[in-house]
Amino acid sequence: MELPNHDALRWIVSTYGRFHARHGGSIGTPNLVLPNAEFFPDEFHRDGPSVARLLTRMIHYAPIRDDLGIQLAFVEPDAARAGGCGSLACESGAPPGAARALNVQELDLGYRILLEASDMPHAEALTGSLSRAIGALVLHEADDPVDAPTSEIAAVACGFGVLLSNGAAVWAKACSGLRLARTTVLSVEEVTVALALFFAAHGTRSSEARAHLGATQRAALDVATDWVESNPLLVETLRERPAVLEAGTFDIEPIRGPIGRWLHKRKLEKELRPARVTAQPAMTDERRRRFEEARALVDDVMGE
Repeated sequence: MELPNHDALRWIVSTYGRFHARHGGSIGTPNLVLPNAEFFPDEFHRDGPSVARLLTRMIHYAPIRDDLGIQLAFVEPDAARAGGCGSLACESGAPPGAARALNVQELDLGYRILLEASDMPHAEALTGSLSRAIGALVLHEADDPVDAPTSEIAAVACGFGVLLSNGAAVWAKACSGLRLARTTVLSVEEVTVALALFFAAHGTRSSEARAHLGATQRAALDVATDWVESNPLLVETLRERPAVLEAGTFDIEPIRGPIGRWLHKRKLEKELRPARVTAQPAMTDERRRRFEEARALVDDVMGE
């Protein structure tokens, strides 16, 4: 599993920093929504009413009003991705996620969420699609610019990163056998970088989340976590001054091993440590007397 390239990393960090700077104070520390019975106790039948109940519960966990006017619409895959048997993984050869447009439409009185019918048989695909819709709703309600990739960063920042990560890499049947598909625009590597930033921003551990991630997602999160831990100055800025990251003008350090991270942190601490100012010793009575005599002598000379 590889880390996203520098341009992608810079975009993820700056986008997360902008969202955290604008809304982090009002959102606080979101609950990390997990795919278990604690968060989703309702029975699910893979039908319209069940999806509506699932969405209602997810909206309740998000930093938006529970009474938003929401319409659900089930659609067929985009023409650029349709093909074969019509399953989630049986696409026409386009890169996974490439044609996943924004799945929320703003209406006069509320919003319409578009779900692809091929997501329904897969719990990870369905909750991933709903998570990115939640991110778009949050941006709409905050009057922020809304696009598909930014809505996914917003979803992670609001606590839906585990659901979105699972939706970013779904093993599903295709005509040619099992194939890795995704319901996100961002790749699983990119989503897990945002998830690692979520853990770092709030000082929380990822151990509970890992138990609910697939093997592909765990591998991606391991790499993302190593990179985030190799960038302590970036993490400190995200926590204390996230608006600074919005411009994208920050250093990106490579992944280091545990010893390398420790040495790099010591180096940063040394560089950022204020210089010590040595206090001058108190002037003794004898030294003060001699100083006064010397000053009087200078005054006499200057007076002449």
